[in-house]
Amino acid sequence: MTTAELLQTFRDADWSDAEAFERLLAGLPPADTPQLLKLLDVLGNRWSGSEPQKQERRCLVFARLAEQVLDRDLFLPYVKALRIPDPHLRSTLSSLLPLVNNLRDHPELCELLRSDDADLRQRATLVLGRVGSRTVCERLTELVAEPGFPGRQEAMEVLRVLAGHRALEAYETVLSVGSAAEKLKALQHVASKGCLSKEPDRALRALTQVFLDRDEAVQQEAIGLFALNASEPEFFREVGPFLLDPNPRVARAAVRGLRHVRSPRALEALAQALRRGPNLVRLAAVEVLEQQGTPEALGPLVEALAHRQVAVRTRASEALGALCRAGRVELARTVLWLLRSRDVNVRRMALEVAHSVPDPEGRLWPQLIEYLYDEDWWVRERVVDTLVDVAGTQLLPHVVPHLDDADPLRRYFAVEVLRRLGASEAVGPLTRVASRDVDWLVRERAIQALGSLGEPSAAPVLVNILLQADDLRLACLEALAQLGSAESAQHVGLLLANEALDVETRRAALRCLASLGQPTHVSLIRRQVQHEDAEVRALAQELLHSWKQEGARTSGAAPHSLSLLDQLLIAMADFQADDLLISPGRQPCMKRVGKITPIAQNVFTEEQIRSFLLPRLSHLQAVDLDNHRDLDFSYEVAGRGLRFRVNVFHQLAGLSAVFRIVRGQIPDLKSLGLPPVVAELAQLKNGLVLLGGPTGSGKSTTLAALVDNINASRARHIITVEDPIETVHHRRLSLINQRELGTHTGDPLLALRSTLRQDPDVVLVGEMRDAATISFGITAAETGHLVFGTIHTLSAAATVDRLINACPFQQQDQVRAMLAGCLKAVVCQQLLDRRDAPGRCLAAEVMLNTDAVANLIRKGKTHQIVSVIATSRSLGMQSLDSDLLRLVQEGRITAEDAYVRAASKKEFEPLLGKSGPSAQRA
Repeated sequence: MTTAELLQTFRDADWSDAEAFERLLAGLPPADTPQLLKLLDVLGNRWSGSEPQKQERRCLVFARLAEQVLDRDLFLPYVKALRIPDPHLRSTLSSLLPLVNNLRDHPELCELLRSDDADLRQRATLVLGRVGSRTVCERLTELVAEPGFPGRQEAMEVLRVLAGHRALEAYETVLSVGSAAEKLKALQHVASKGCLSKEPDRALRALTQVFLDRDEAVQQEAIGLFALNASEPEFFREVGPFLLDPNPRVARAAVRGLRHVRSPRALEALAQALRRGPNLVRLAAVEVLEQQGTPEALGPLVEALAHRQVAVRTRASEALGALCRAGRVELARTVLWLLRSRDVNVRRMALEVAHSVPDPEGRLWPQLIEYLYDEDWWVRERVVDTLVDVAGTQLLPHVVPHLDDADPLRRYFAVEVLRRLGASEAVGPLTRVASRDVDWLVRERAIQALGSLGEPSAAPVLVNILLQADDLRLACLEALAQLGSAESAQHVGLLLANEALDVETRRAALRCLASLGQPTHVSLIRRQVQHEDAEVRALAQELLHSWKQEGARTSGAAPHSLSLLDQLLIAMADFQADDLLISPGRQPCMKRVGKITPIAQNVFTEEQIRSFLLPRLSHLQAVDLDNHRDLDFSYEVAGRGLRFRVNVFHQLAGLSAVFRIVRGQIPDLKSLGLPPVVAELAQLKNGLVLLGGPTGSGKSTTLAALVDNINASRARHIITVEDPIETVHHRRLSLINQRELGTHTGDPLLALRSTLRQDPDVVLVGEMRDAATISFGITAAETGHLVFGTIHTLSAAATVDRLINACPFQQQDQVRAMLAGCLKAVVCQQLLDRRDAPGRCLAAEVMLNTDAVANLIRKGKTHQIVSVIATSRSLGMQSLDSDLLRLVQEGRITAEDAYVRAASKKEFEPLLGKSGPSAQRA
């Protein structure tokens, strides 16, 4: 096809026929440069653009022909043709120009960026990005410096692609001469990764170049980009001054820049912005604190909650809530910060935050208590009251463990929280601290807390401390006065008998008696009227006058008319002690929870003790005491219902006595902590049941509970032979006859033998101490009676050995055979100090006489009984070690106490040191 034919077809073809167009494309001959230039002229005619469909197809034909002609001389005509405002032609030429790239004509391509036609500049930008060269970069750098140059943004885009960080010079030029929009674009290029990674210092300097630009948007963008990429020193050196800029929008930009700077200095700057800045700046500071979401951000946010501007308070509240819900800050720390505020409204928000944020694991209150311990004392003082109001008794289980903390300050604070809680459940833990803590200040605060709780059950503990700890007397007296426990008046009055009592304590004791309003020890009070201290004299006179005005009783069994011995016994009972011990030349002492403590300051002579004891003995008892040098009898305080088992004996210092209290109320078997199988022993028809254990282990109490169980459930004839009678049983279903050795009968052996002629169903032998009583117990059990007895042994195997070895050697085989047939059970028990509360708990070993046990008894292999007990748990047997282990695991006793009592100590060695501070202290 000739050039003329090609031109004719190009101008006049019917481009509307698609099939004809496809045939034309398929049959196009090769073209040369002149032909292409003539065809380009046709495309550039004004009339050509008036028919868009034809123009589009002509451009397709032109592109098909031009793709085959790669002549660099076509580059400049193509560039010039780009100026023609035809979209089809521009699109075609843009794709063809890279094929005929000519470096010589690049400046002409750059000149297209001068055009006001944005589409043309965009086309030129695309081509320059593909064919650009160093020449293009140099020319564009020159062009962007020209005033009014319309293609700056496009030129910067080309330079970004072609020059990278080497385009910084052009960007700096734009930042000097460009419009606001062009400067914003230049800032983005300057802060790009390419510039900052290659020339960070120059790039940051370029950003600071427009910090003072007249356009606020440029200023703010530059400050924000600088903050994003600068170090902390650079930020505060360059941006710091703008934090206090009078223009709030500029200051806001500087504050927002702090989101990228996390340091104490940045936090302080945000706090200053919250205090000084206008609301626009304050809200920006809250926004940044929320974005940082660190524990350190809580302080300024909580401070913002108390701001006078509602908008600031609202935004700070939203930020705190969002941070807590997202788990970015700890709920406990947030609540603590809220509670630290001086503003009551902010402290109230602690409850709202605590309730609004889920706490499925219940970690809020323990964490809050833990954090609070590390705060300054003035913060704790401010927080505690609000915390108590907010959480109430929810705090109790989280505070109590801290009473065993190694740090005395933490223990003191835990006591203080319990005091302010005012919950009755705190009495137990506080009494433990008041009785045992090694730090005087902690004990004193615990005593004061007990007084403020107003629980009368704390009075015996306070009286106990009053008589033991001289340095805590004042605190105890004040606490007892708060409790108003009339029962403690006699103990407070006895304190005045101590001539060495200091004046301040003497005054406190008199004031305490005045508060209690219970007349007691009138003679001692009268002696205070003669005291050398004027205030003591005045207090005593006022106290005696008030008692007289109230018509206090002065006769009968009034406290002040009781004998001193009776007063001591009553005091011992009030202390819930077990024994009263009286010896010449020493203070009277009581034994409570296994510990000996003085109960009064008086020191008794032997003559005084004789005056206490001898009038209470019958003639026969007095003779028995002289003959045998010791005596057992029972004693009751008239009008008080208190019974005691008394042992009077001679020792080196002279006549002495021990009074063991006999509880009037018989406990239920279930309340003693014994295994359920022990209760079943009361339902036996015959046989021998033995209770073993050391002195003071509760054997008599368990025995009384078993007899009471029979009395309540079965109609039986029960005979007890005791030395002396401890528990008085009243008839219910059974008939009970109680005999006391030395009072109701003289010879113990005759008393036991006569018992079998009195038609008993159940026989109780108080203590099986010798061959005669052991022989009687076995014989009575063999003849069809149910026999209960106690014995001083520590294990079931030792009990069997004790029974056999107490008999003559030639009779031991016979005793083994008899014992194997009549023995039903052995229960050995011990009492241990409780770890979790004041008082003691019981650990027991239970052996039931099964065929296996009976066989071991007959063969004299009692050492194997331990193995049988260990393998017979399903029958109700248990070893002492297994019960001790259970108590340790339940947290009721310490591992150290269990280790001391255990038979197999190796099993408890891994537990040592794991039972907590209280165990170490115990």
